[in-house]
Amino acid sequence: MTSRPVSIPSQLHLRERAQALLEAKGASLTSAKDPSQALRVLFDLASSPDTAPDALALLHELQVHQVELDLQNEELQRSRAELEAAWAYQLQWHDASPSAQLVLDESGRLMECNAGALKSLNQDIQQVLGKRLDSWLLAADVSGVQAWLSRAGQSAEPLSLQLKVQGQGQALHGVCAAARANPMAPGVLVAWVDEPSAS
Repeated sequence: MTSRPVSIPSQLHLRERAQALLEAKGASLTSAKDPSQALRVLFDLASSPDTAPDALALLHELQVHQVELDLQNEELQRSRAELEAAWAYQLQWHDASPSAQLVLDESGRLMECNAGALKSLNQDIQQVLGKRLDSWLLAADVSGVQAWLSRAGQSAEPLSLQLKVQGQGQALHGVCAAARANPMAPGVLVAWVDEPSAS
């Protein structure tokens, strides 16, 4: 499982988007092409006795609005930092799990997995993504496992099964597996732990 960084648009990018939206709605931007020009127009209005009260009221509203935007930006940045910390914690927790954990799509192809699954299969993430679970099973077990996954895909409760899994360059080893329907997307969640070795 890999984390994907969240991108927050820069202030310049947000300004460009805002101007594009105004232009799309037919608003006229001809009077002020940049912030300094807009401030100059406002200053000129404030200098005239006829328009000074309205210009000062407008300036006050703009200042209040700017402070509101700054506060919202601070809150967004704080929320982003909290979300990134929570995501990093969940990712570490998921990868530190003592069980192999896999997310399969409806056809049984592996969409995500944790470090325990990669270790159990003796492969890296690029080698396993998109492969079917039966890639690591004995041919004789494939139909039984497919039936188990099909039943598990309809069940909110985990269904257990003993499997024989063979990772890359490894001997076949037994695992105690459980699967259930993925509550967040079509497909199945699978977890397993190695069977205790007989000694």
